[in-house]
Amino acid sequence: MRKYFVIGLYLIIIGGLLLGGGLVMGAEKTVLWDHGFKISRQIDKTETVPKFNKIKVDDDAHSVNIETGDSYKVHVVGDLLRSSEFYVSDGTLHITSNKSGKYSDIVSGYKNPSITITVPASVTLKELNLNMNQLGMDVNGAKIDNLVIANGSNGSLNFIESQIKNAKNIELDSSYLEFQQTDIENFELNESNNSNLEFIESNIKNSKFKARNMDLSISKGILDNLTVESRNGSTRISQSTLQGKNLFKMRSGSFSANGTNVDGLDLSTANGNISYYGNAQGKSYQHDIDSENLLKVQTTNGSIHVGGNE
Repeated sequence: MRKYFVIGLYLIIIGGLLLGGGLVMGAEKTVLWDHGFKISRQIDKTETVPKFNKIKVDDDAHSVNIETGDSYKVHVVGDLLRSSEFYVSDGTLHITSNKSGKYSDIVSGYKNPSITITVPASVTLKELNLNMNQLGMDVNGAKIDNLVIANGSNGSLNFIESQIKNAKNIELDSSYLEFQQTDIENFELNESNNSNLEFIESNIKNSKFKARNMDLSISKGILDNLTVESRNGSTRISQSTLQGKNLFKMRSGSFSANGTNVDGLDLSTANGNISYYGNAQGKSYQHDIDSENLLKVQTTNGSIHVGGNE
């Protein structure tokens, strides 16, 4: 009995090596394991779907993109056995869990499956609901009334030339959010741990960020009534305009604003240091603090730097 078991095991190993060798030589297959070898073929298909005004992306749908066009459709590229499923129900497009949870790769000739959702340019999405667990997503040109992030672990989300009206109760963990030429209002980040937020040529209005550890970068943008509270991390603002009351409060870490356009400044630290255009300012620096357009920065142990373009 043991002899047959050993022979069978050798045959499985040899079969796997042969299949792997075929892939190396250019065979267009992926070898998966689920109580035995499974051969998955590549798919590249586009399907028209019914109208929807909400999108819900579940856990393990690792690569999902949104773009605007002239119709409702979904484009899928990748392994058939590992691709996510999708369907429309009650006006919501659902992207379900990736099938790869059932299989383990032995040899793969393809990248992870990806889904591209096309929404008519005239449509405003009432809701974009994401589970960001290892999700990679680009959103290009979309108009969104409500952004919901159910889980923010190890995800990457990039908005390009988009509009977001509301994003409440957002929590992130080791994730990356980028906004390029995007308008954001009422964005409330309730918790962030080891995450990065980057805003490039974007407008942020009436928003609040609260984080344990966060790196925040804002360049060539407009800040209008933004509040940021963090225990640690860094905030970098460059070549931006500040309108309304903008408050940054941190225990430690660093804050820098270079080439910013703002009328009033109110800078203070308990145990850190303040630099204004290269000159040390002790524990506080103030200028026109009654201005309607004010930058207020408070730290316990952090550093504050305000200067020109670098």
